[in-house]
Amino acid sequence: MTMARAYPWQTGLWSSLCRLAESGRLPHALLLAAPAGMGKQMFARALAQWQLCQQKTAEGACGVCRSCQLLQAGSHPDLMWVSPDNEGEKTSKVIKIEQARAVVEFANQTAQMEGYRVVVLSPADALNTASANALLKTLEEPGQRSLFLLLTDKPAALLATIRSRCQLLPLTVPDEQVAKDWLAESITDELQRETVWRLSRGAPEAAQVLAQSAWFSARSGVLADLIAVAGRKRAPLQAAASWQSLNAEDQMSAWHSVLDDAVQSQMLPDYVSANQDLHSDIAQLAQAVSAKAMLEALFEVVEARRLLTTNVQAQTIAESLWLRWGTLTRPS
Repeated sequence: MTMARAYPWQTGLWSSLCRLAESGRLPHALLLAAPAGMGKQMFARALAQWQLCQQKTAEGACGVCRSCQLLQAGSHPDLMWVSPDNEGEKTSKVIKIEQARAVVEFANQTAQMEGYRVVVLSPADALNTASANALLKTLEEPGQRSLFLLLTDKPAALLATIRSRCQLLPLTVPDEQVAKDWLAESITDELQRETVWRLSRGAPEAAQVLAQSAWFSARSGVLADLIAVAGRKRAPLQAAASWQSLNAEDQMSAWHSVLDDAVQSQMLPDYVSANQDLHSDIAQLAQAVSAKAMLEALFEVVEARRLLTTNVQAQTIAESLWLRWGTLTRPS
């Protein structure tokens, strides 16, 4: 485990929590709530490492003490990170009661490094009723020098009894310039940076990941084929065949992004395209195809994504979607 640091847009909250901890007033259970891609995991990792560090600094854990060495080796005895278990090739969707009981046992032990014991639950909304109930007493009375960090994209999905035992810390969307300045460190192209920032709705971590994703790279080609099929310059199955090498879920993501943009550009006069780097092509699609047809296609994309979770072959789903697009855009 590498030593973590809070992101630039989290420095205010970071400083406040550190001051509370140093004065002995840090709540024993914190609920970090924010949309995906806002940096909850990094913040929780940084705070957990700082709390366990034996030579804390204002910026974070020192990285050199015995505790930090154990953290970097992934073997610190007083840190427990709990997520849904892997089950073969799949990951469970819930934190099970057996895991909750292990947390209770861990929390009742004495810290081996004579400091804090820290438990991170991520995502906390993966707690089911049984596992959540098993944690209630421990969350309410965790013992001295204990810190629980609960991470969630969906705080409303948590049981009220869990939420009531935690101090809610909503991580807000960062200032636009702060986010873009941070993104500039890894994305040098300004137009691409603007695009991923808009597509990720201002979530910097999500924007950074998006810039490297397959579906982001595929958008321009998918959009060109949507326009070509609508204009009868390319056959639907020909377009489908050209995208066989791309994961079907990535195809659906590219479809959804450009169609949603085109529909909104038709319906909202002052709408600013999220796909800034494809602005002219989005406008061309909006001119060539009715909003009704594109909305129906968006519903088809949602259905296609559902079918991807069934036994229907992905290529069959993709071909059907392209054929449907050809039908929807056929001149009446």
